[in-house]
Amino acid sequence: MAGTITLFEHEKQEFNWTENDLAVIERLKRSTGREVLRASIKGGQRAIEATQMVGVVRLATKTVQILPKIYGTDADDATTRQREATRNLLTLLNFALAVDVHEHAVLPLLERDSDWFEILTHLFATHLVAEWQRGPHRTYFRIEDDTTVLKGKWKIPMQLRRPDRRHRFSVTFDDFGIDNQLNRVFRFAVERLWSLTRVADNRRLLGTLRQWMDEVTLQPRVTVADASPALISRLNQRFGPLLSLARLFLDGGSLQLLSGNTTAFALLFDMNQLFEGFVTRFIQMHRSEILPDALQSCELLPRARTVARHLARASNRAVFRLEPDLAFRQGGDFPLLLDAKYKRLDAEPHSLGVSHDDFYQMYAYAHRYQCPRVILVYPKTVDHPSPLSAAFHLLDSTQTIEARTVDLCADLAQAAARQHLINEFKKILAGVT
Repeated sequence: MAGTITLFEHEKQEFNWTENDLAVIERLKRSTGREVLRASIKGGQRAIEATQMVGVVRLATKTVQILPKIYGTDADDATTRQREATRNLLTLLNFALAVDVHEHAVLPLLERDSDWFEILTHLFATHLVAEWQRGPHRTYFRIEDDTTVLKGKWKIPMQLRRPDRRHRFSVTFDDFGIDNQLNRVFRFAVERLWSLTRVADNRRLLGTLRQWMDEVTLQPRVTVADASPALISRLNQRFGPLLSLARLFLDGGSLQLLSGNTTAFALLFDMNQLFEGFVTRFIQMHRSEILPDALQSCELLPRARTVARHLARASNRAVFRLEPDLAFRQGGDFPLLLDAKYKRLDAEPHSLGVSHDDFYQMYAYAHRYQCPRVILVYPKTVDHPSPLSAAFHLLDSTQTIEARTVDLCADLAQAAARQHLINEFKKILAGVT
């Protein structure tokens, strides 16, 4: 990747940053409220360091790609590590957002070592082209117009107030077309990505979409709030994964960060949400293989929104809402609750480095749901290749909170690696250490 450097989480590399680069980094920090990159000078040598954020930042002089440390422990060169981490990130995306990722579709980009932004852009463009060819999403919407023929409802009072246009009819009618909010979200994403991509094939695909979507209103600004999941219904659910991808680009991603005359942007990911979505959907998809006999009849409730509970009331309103990542419900009981945390554990202390905040959160789950067993799932990465586990027995109670790691370092696109992960989850849920 010419003009691109790749960092892994918390990695530091020599990088001859400029004042314009620093301006972009500072603007990014103010925009996101989080430190994404850290510039430094030591011994006269300039360097840049990644934090825990993952994604792509296009600075004034170079593009910085930040990848998670989820590659094979036997990957002995930088290119292999980068490709394995990228493939695993795509697999997490596949599960978490239900985005159908075929490796052969992105293989040319992987072989050219294209950055994560270009790969996501390619996925979005190819999927949208395919769905648009099947037929764009159409809805009825109201049109008010002056026409030469009478159609729809004739607005006579409006007609009488405009005698100068007596040769035309003031009418209102319903039309069945493509200019609706879902397509406006897609049109905005297409225009933004077309202006940012540096891969010729991506630009060609997006250029085709721009032509096809000419009838869709191009709005000056679209936010993630404008791309609500509520736009997806039973009639247009095939566009659900594409809306999830569009939300990735809009949710603090592809921020326009102006630094002098240089246009920069950032596409960043909350790995905690991605890991949470991966864990919950992986267990759901493989529940018959993973769940022990005692849990086979349970309902699996992701985010537990339908059974959310609160810790207190204030001014007659419920406050401090609790939503476990995955609730196991059996009748009116909850035999198990599970939460996924994309954080690093430490083998040394007896607590494994589980944060106080996370433990207190699990304690609240156990208390409010009267749940005998709560599990915290963490990723096993190359920093700590050995599996870690601990069971914390609550005082004056029979309830237990566990911390366990699962292996994300194998190539998750391979059937053998997924089977290994199924076996790991099976042991975890069965209580095997």
